[in-house]
Parts: sequence; structure tokens; C-alpha cells
Amino acid sequence: MCRLSAVLLHPAAILLFLVHTEHLTHGSPTGQYFLSTPHNTTVTAGHHARLACSVGNLAGTCQWTRDGMPLGRGRNLAGFSRYLLGGDREHVCDLTIEPVLPLDEGEYRCQVSGGDGVPAIASPPAALSVNSEPGQPYIVQAREEDMMEVQEGEEVELECQSQGGRPPAEIQWWDGEGRRIVSDVTEHVKRMEDRKTFKTVSTLKFTPDQPMRIKCSAHNDQFPDTKQSDGMEVVFKETMRMVTKTLKEEESFEVKCEDNDSEKLRYKWLINEKEILSESKNILKIEHFVKAHDKSIIKCFVEDDEGQRKVLKIVQLQLGYLDDTKGQHALARSQEETKITESRKKKGTHTGINKKTVFTCVAEGETSVEPKYVWISGKLEKTVEALDDGDKKFKCKVVEGGYDKIKQMGNKMQGISKTLRKFRKQLNKMVNSYGD
Repeated sequence: MCRLSAVLLHPAAILLFLVHTEHLTHGSPTGQYFLSTPHNTTVTAGHHARLACSVGNLAGTCQWTRDGMPLGRGRNLAGFSRYLLGGDREHVCDLTIEPVLPLDEGEYRCQVSGGDGVPAIASPPAALSVNSEPGQPYIVQAREEDMMEVQEGEEVELECQSQGGRPPAEIQWWDGEGRRIVSDVTEHVKRMEDRKTFKTVSTLKFTPDQPMRIKCSAHNDQFPDTKQSDGMEVVFKETMRMVTKTLKEEESFEVKCEDNDSEKLRYKWLINEKEILSESKNILKIEHFVKAHDKSIIKCFVEDDEGQRKVLKIVQLQLGYLDDTKGQHALARSQEETKITESRKKKGTHTGINKKTVFTCVAEGETSVEPKYVWISGKLEKTVEALDDGDKKFKCKVVEGGYDKIKQMGNKMQGISKTLRKFRKQLNKMVNSYGD
């Protein structure tokens, strides 16, 4: 009746009951049997664990196995310096592990060998689980240098890792103001080489609108206190400052891209964002600065093998005057020209030209490349060769605003035309009077 009630209450009681009854002689146990057995245990890495095992009527020798592999005999287990077998009393076969590491995780069983007709016994298996605190997180790109220079508008990609966590670590990203960054974050988890712990890798992509400091943190469910990485400074590459160069009309000048000339580099020049294809040297020479180029921007840059530009020099050209009186006169002339133009518009005066196109000519030295247009005797002609008084060729291009010399030449031509008309009139009068 007692045995039946034990089965109904708990199945495990059957084993204990059989052990006790099988080895009872007149009410006392005769063979070895377990007084206590190990049970499933969860511990934190770095702490200690104690798996219980005690034997009544101990006749054999205690031995533990982990995942079916014997750990050895004796109190100090060879090859397992952190393991200790037994206790203060002979029948105690407890297994103590200190400190516990993730690699200690597994299924343990306490066994006792037989002897003198006494059979061996083995306990039910017990699982030892080890929780591990996530390792210190770190930003991969910051391991060598804690500052990253980027171009303004460039996308940044950073990677944060935390190793050795169990359960796996959760990684979060933070800016320098303590605000969490949640956009465009991906996270991957994989087992470490020991197959017991995990490595978490988080990738952050973003486009900074200002210099900022970035950190990442790691924690898991068992270790809610976060660990933070060292910071990573994301800054913009130094913005090239624009230099202003004040010039007088007709002045010639040079712009040097960088102080140390390199024959290995091919320099590129821009004027108002248009590339000057014929220029590839460190120095750009410009002859006879004109008013039309006032406020123009000159840039010099080099390109790497991947096509990334690096601007080395930015210069703004500015028209200057010898004295304030000349500047005031120029301003007055400009205002007067504006008034005349507006007056013509009001009167409906039409010149027959909707848009004025004026050619600017820049004198060059001897060159193997022939200009498409040249200035000859006050006219712009398409030819392959032309010379002026200084035996220089002129290369011409269209620009807004005109070129003062051409305007002056045009005024001279107009004066010559008037003189010719007067001469024709006088000649006609002489011919008419002669006829009479």
C-alpha cells in the first residue's frame, strides 16, 4: 500500500524506494546508494559551482563525467586545475568548480564504482549552464585611431563588436549628447570558437550633418548593466579656405596650387566650376585680367586612383582700383550706362541685337596649338595664324561683359567709319560741282 501511494505521488520516489528496500537487511541498507544527487544548475562565469553527490554505504570510488567524458579519480583531478572532488567526509563526492568558465557548461553525472560484489551506481544527469557577461564593446574603426575624417555629405559606416556573452549581447549606439541612434542599424550574432558563448556584431550607417562623437554599449538579459566603448570622433575634412586676390585691369598674375610641386600629380584647374582642359601643372598663368572676370572663382585639385577629388586651392579674383577717385568714376560710368539703357527701353529704341556677344582675347606665347579665332586689324577672324605688333598669337573665347580693348577698338572703327562717310560726302559734292 505504501509503495503504490509513492508511485501516485511522484515517479522519482520509485527509485529511492527500490534502492532502500533492495539493500535493506532487517531494516538497514546493505549496498551503496545515493544520499544526494546533482540537479540542474545555472551559474555566472567567474563564480563557483558545487554539484552535490553523497553516497551511503560507500564501497567503490567516486568519479564524475562531463558530457560522457570521465574527469578522473582522486580529490585533485589531473588536467582540471579548477575542479575539486569530494568533501570533508568520506561519503561526500561533491564536485566543486571555481571559477566557473563558459567552457565548463555541459551535462554532469556522478558515478561510484562497485567492489566486493557491490554493483556500481550512477546518478541521473544534471545540466550546468553558465551565464557570461558580454565582453567590453569596441568600435572596430577606432582601434587604430579614434578620429575619422569624412567629406561633408559622405555616408559613414561603423562596426561595434562584443564577444563572450551568454545570452548574446545586445548592442546599442549613442551620440555625444547621450541620445540613442536607432536608424539604419543591423545586428548579427554567431557562436564563438568555444561554441559556448556568442559574438555580437552591430553595424551603423549614417550621414552626419555636423562633427559628432559616437559610442556603442553592450548588455544582455542576465547582465543589464551596460558596458560602453571608447568614443569615436567623426569630423569633416578641413574645408579649404578661399583666398581673395585683388587685381587691376590688364594685370597678369600666377596662381600656385601647392607649395611643394609634385611631378607625379596631375593638377586640374577650374574657373567658375568649368575645367581648363589645357592646364595640368602646379602653376596657372593668367595674362591681362579683365573686368569681366571680377568675382570669378579659381580652384585647383588633384584626383586619386578612385576618382576622389582633393581641393588644394580656392582663389576669388576681385577687381581693384588704384585710388578711390577712379573707383568712384567707374561706379558713376556704370550708373550712367544703366540710365541710358533704361531710357532707350522706355523710348522703344531697338538696336536690332537681342543679345550681345563679345569675344575676349588673351595673348599667349608661342604654342603648337593653333587658335580657332584670332584678332586681326580690329576684326575677329577664324584663321590658323595671326600676328599683332608684338608677334603674339591671340586665343579668343566668348565671355559675358566684353573686353575693354575690343570696345576701344570698336570705338576707333566707328570714328574711322564717320570720317569715311564725311569724306564720301565731300567727294560727292566735288564730283557734282565738277559736273555742273
